[in-house]
Formats: sequence, C-alpha cells, structure tokens
Amino acid sequence: MSGISDEKPVNTETGNKPARRFNGAYIFLIIFAALLLFKYRGPVDTIDCTPEVIATEPDVIMLGAWWCTYCYQAKRYFQNKQINYCEYDMENHPTGIELYEKTGGGAIPVMMIGEHVLKGFSEQQIDAALALLRQDNKAD
Repeated sequence: MSGISDEKPVNTETGNKPARRFNGAYIFLIIFAALLLFKYRGPVDTIDCTPEVIATEPDVIMLGAWWCTYCYQAKRYFQNKQINYCEYDMENHPTGIELYEKTGGGAIPVMMIGEHVLKGFSEQQIDAALALLRQDNKAD
C-alpha cells in the first residue's frame, strides 16, 4: 500500500469534513427559481366591457383571453399610459365571440380603435391608431 487514501481530509481542529460542492440539483433549483422570478407578472386589472363602461366610449375595445400573454401586456400598457379601454373575453362572452368572428379571428388580442382593427400587441400600432382617433375627434 502506498499510504494514499481516496478519502477527503478531516479538519482535525473541528472534526468537520470539508464542505461539499454544489451538485447539479442545486444548480437546477437556483436556475428554476430565477426563471420563476423573471417570469413573474404582477397583477393587472381587467376592465370588462359592461354597458356602463361602453357608455363612456372607451378608446380601445379589446378582445382577449385570460391565458394570453400579449393580452396581459396590452392591458398593462393601457393602464400604464392611462388609456381608456375595456375587454371582452373572446372565448366566453357572447359579444366577444361575435366580434371576434366579425373581425376575422386570427391573432389575439384584437383591438378596435376607432375604425382600426389591430391584431396582436404592438405599442407603436396602438399609439398610431390612437393618434388617428384623436385627430378624427378633433375634426368633428
């Protein structure tokens, strides 16, 4: 025997074994926790298109779904910019289903801004359509 051992040395002063290295499971848990924090979406109010809300003539009528990430982004954008909007659930509300079919379906959210129908979420398209809506309102 050569006297060389595969065992890790023990700290004779404390009697403790040296700390173990992180294994793959710890790294996976750390990455998973980081992804959860990164993907966290704070609460956003959904303003349903009730008759009372429709009577206020919102600038944007949106057709969306609770699970739609782009719908969430649109609602957050409207609230941050203080844009008067409301939403119909395009899967469960009769008016939402009807409007979704009339607009040709496709991508969601569908946003009706004045005479313009936007599909999908684009801040630039929303801003441009709202600017046109405001010009039309000033001309009246």
